Amino acid sequence: MNRKGAVWALVAAAALGMAATGCRNTMPHAFTWPAGGDVVPSHPKPPEGGYYSNWDPFAVELEVTPLEDVNPVQTQHILVATVKDKDGKPLPNRRVEWIIASGSVGDIVEVDESGWRASRGYKVDNHYAVSHTNNFDHVLTMGTDDPADDIQLTKGQTWCTITSPIEGDTHIIVYAPGIYDQTKHKVFAVKHWYDVDWAFPEPATNPIGTTHEFVTRVTKHSDGAPLPGYQVTYTITDGPAAVFQQSNGTTATVETDANGEAHVTLAQVQPAEGTNNISIDIMRPPNDQCCKPAVHIATGATSKTWIGPKIAIAKTAPAREIVNHQFQYAITVTNPSEVNAENVVVTDPLPAGISYVSSTPSANVSGQTLTWSLGTLAPHGSQDITVTVQSPQTGTFENCAEVTAKYGLSDRACATTVITAPAIAIEKNCPAEVLLCDDIQYVITVRNTGDAPATNVRVADSLPAGMALTSGGTSINENIGTLDPGASKQLTYTVRASQTGTYNNTVSVAADGGLEASAECTTVVRQPVLEVTKTGPEMRYIGRNAQYEITVRNTGDAPARDTVLTDALPAGTTFVSASNGGQMQGGSVVWNLGTIAPGDSRSVTLTLKASSAGVVHNTAVAKAYCAEDSADVSTEIQGIAAILLEVIDIEDPIEVGANITYIITVTNQGSAVGTNIRVTCELPPELEYVSSDGGVVQATIDGSKITFAPLPSLQPGAKATFKVIAKGTSAGDVRFKVNMISDQMTSPVDETESTHVYE
Repeated sequence: MNRKGAVWALVAAAALGMAATGCRNTMPHAFTWPAGGDVVPSHPKPPEGGYYSNWDPFAVELEVTPLEDVNPVQTQHILVATVKDKDGKPLPNRRVEWIIASGSVGDIVEVDESGWRASRGYKVDNHYAVSHTNNFDHVLTMGTDDPADDIQLTKGQTWCTITSPIEGDTHIIVYAPGIYDQTKHKVFAVKHWYDVDWAFPEPATNPIGTTHEFVTRVTKHSDGAPLPGYQVTYTITDGPAAVFQQSNGTTATVETDANGEAHVTLAQVQPAEGTNNISIDIMRPPNDQCCKPAVHIATGATSKTWIGPKIAIAKTAPAREIVNHQFQYAITVTNPSEVNAENVVVTDPLPAGISYVSSTPSANVSGQTLTWSLGTLAPHGSQDITVTVQSPQTGTFENCAEVTAKYGLSDRACATTVITAPAIAIEKNCPAEVLLCDDIQYVITVRNTGDAPATNVRVADSLPAGMALTSGGTSINENIGTLDPGASKQLTYTVRASQTGTYNNTVSVAADGGLEASAECTTVVRQPVLEVTKTGPEMRYIGRNAQYEITVRNTGDAPARDTVLTDALPAGTTFVSASNGGQMQGGSVVWNLGTIAPGDSRSVTLTLKASSAGVVHNTAVAKAYCAEDSADVSTEIQGIAAILLEVIDIEDPIEVGANITYIITVTNQGSAVGTNIRVTCELPPELEYVSSDGGVVQATIDGSKITFAPLPSLQPGAKATFKVIAKGTSAGDVRFKVNMISDQMTSPVDETESTHVYE
């Protein structure tokens, strides 16, 4: 099989494959091999079989632009073809054939040969060419530096370039063989070639109130010679009211003169800003001699933008200022346009309460109204004005300045300034009542209640007599500087009173501008005064209870808070009891008496027992917050000699003639020494003295009376024993008598013991 046969085999295979799969991107020519190298012409449709079917069901529409156009001779023109699917989406890789109809002028110069396949686009001759729609977007440039003549190609488009050196019409048939519908697979386009070139007037900008001339130039393209007699029609399509002076209307038709120029003058009905868009049509006049009708050569457009002067004013001022302080208004007048602003005048009526001081440049002053005549302000020019003013009163002042200029131009700008003033207030806080031992804290608060800063703020406080600062001194003088509006400063210091009483203290504050204020604070200084009294027995015996009564009284003018009474037990005593909840705590009895109001009192009792003789000093101490007192009492503790006398017989009863023994026991049951104890015994008649034993003392016998010598002393708890032996001389129920006396006894003690004597 030769190369051509192989190619057609591949084409047939591709057609069959495409019909089976419905592939939209793969066309038969894509399977033409070899892939690269020289161009291999491919058949526009598949071989028999696929040829008679809708072998590209996706391609349904062919679009060509432009369908009709006019070009000067010796130029070139590019036609663009697009193959689309039923949804209007461009399809890539579709074959397009370009045919110049017989009898037409012009030739195909170039066709789209992009791609790398051997089946890519090619020109068969000057009247027939083949191309394929592109797979990607491209930019087709004319090779110039002007991007405006570039053609933007999208995926699914292809192109062909034609030209003609002579006048006439080129009829182009554009054919897409992949479109099955024969009523849609071809498009007819025509290109009119004339030896005419034209130049439309460029868009222009003019000041309002002026006129403007438009010139359209028509020449031969071949040699540039002017073409007179061409009709040029100008039409105003929109914009501010305007007319052509040649017609006094919105449309004017003029012929090109000997220079090939068609002149028309545009004028505004009333000066106004805006843009007039103007359409332009060029017609070649008919040639009656050659029986040629008039021909439409070109349509173009231009525009006229009318600009007027503009005037603007801006005004600034401090947002806040202080009464009687000078401040400035800054006014700036600008012309943001491209033309002069004429007869510029600025007027500034100052509001009531604002006083004029000066201005730069100088103003024409009439009452509260200031005026400046600025004349002409150049395009983008500006003029600054500075006005110095002041206000003697507070308030909000809005100042508006206005600028006017020719053509009724005006603008207005306002600035607001709040005129403020400082105001000083002072507050002094202190406790309404304290105790003498308390520190007194003064809290001074200085506030700026105005709406401007207060400067050089000074605080002074001289303490009244009887008071002094805990840090030393009797006065406060402090400069706290500047206080902003609403700001405050606090001072705290501590004083103490030397005596009770009512203290009135005044603090003052001063600031610049004659600002002054003062505040007063009163503190009553009180003191609780405790007075303790204590009563108790002057004498108590050892071992006996001694009761003490303690009274705590508040004789001051303030409550005695947290009063505690303490009584330390003296040596030689022991705690027995305490009233009112008194408790032993480490050798002392403690009462928590709470708060004792002025004039009130609390009384308690304490019972002690002494264990040794001597003088007991008992002290009670009462303490409260800011008060203390004590009281004591002395009690003499004495001992007592309590001598017990006991007598017993040992042999009772006895027979006459037998002896009986009497034992006499003297016991000191007291707490003191018994001294000079004397014992005397007396025998009854039925008994006869035999013997006696007094221990350390001797006895003397006087008939029936037995007298022992005095016992010098007998210690507490000690005993002394005396013995008497007698003999019974006759029967009877007899009584043995014993008598005892000591220095501590005021009367003797008698004791008897009965004994039965029998025969």
